[in-house]
Amino acid sequence: MNSQTRLGAFVLIALITLALFSSKIGGFQWGDPEGTSINALFSDASGIAVQTPVFMAGVQVGEVDSISLKNNQALVSLLIQPGIQLPASTRAHIAGGGLVGEKYIALRARAGDKTPLAGATIPVSAGGDLRDMMNRASSLTEDANNFFNKAENITDSINAMLNENRADIQAATHGLAEMVDENRPDIRSTTHELAEAVKENRKQLQRLMKTLPKTAKAGEDFFKQGTVAMRDLHMLMMDNRENLYRTLYELRLASEHIEAFSDDIRRNPWKLMKKKPEIKADKRERQRRMEEMLMTTGRMGLEGEH
Repeated sequence: MNSQTRLGAFVLIALITLALFSSKIGGFQWGDPEGTSINALFSDASGIAVQTPVFMAGVQVGEVDSISLKNNQALVSLLIQPGIQLPASTRAHIAGGGLVGEKYIALRARAGDKTPLAGATIPVSAGGDLRDMMNRASSLTEDANNFFNKAENITDSINAMLNENRADIQAATHGLAEMVDENRPDIRSTTHELAEAVKENRKQLQRLMKTLPKTAKAGEDFFKQGTVAMRDLHMLMMDNRENLYRTLYELRLASEHIEAFSDDIRRNPWKLMKKKPEIKADKRERQRRMEEMLMTTGRMGLEGEH
């Protein structure tokens, strides 16, 4: 083998060795990567990039495969190493060595959980996202500052209003004080008379307060008895409904007989001279008998008629 061939072989071996070291250092893989793809949706994925390591209990179990935007949130695709089964209680959050340390994806799960994770998405733990917590704290601080600024503005407005109307307020206060001074004897007299009236009628008020519960109890008993009496009266009327109908029917017949007799006497007063008054056949006799039969027996028609 000549010198040129040896030089070419050396250069080729050097290039291959350099490529292998570069791929090892840069994390470059030949062919499709092996493992399970799991997604995690973060509100903020700052500090996370492709090939960012994924740790669970301090052990690297994968790396970030890709990052995309979905519904204004960061969709991070994790490539979990083959043979690692994530439990159902797995939660993901962004962690780091400190406030300015290198970020990584940390997975946590409940100890002893052997149920496999269902689906291809890991829930995100809100408490583990340090940047999100800092953003929330910053937002709360801004809200507090805005509140205090508004409160200060309101206080300044109240002070300005008091300064502008100080004279009117003093005049109103002075007028109220003068009115109280002018009417002080009347106020004292009214207060004294009211106290004397209460003192004189204290016994009556106490007696009234004692009798109020008894009066209320008596009223309640009265209404209860009235309710019972009304119920009994209703039941009595329902039980004697047929007798009431019969009585009303007989009263109506008696009224009609009296009216017919009075009309006959008015037209023929000479009938009063007879020993035995003439009784004419009543055209409504058959109808009245049928009504009486219906009211008393509930049947239609007269007895003997078929």
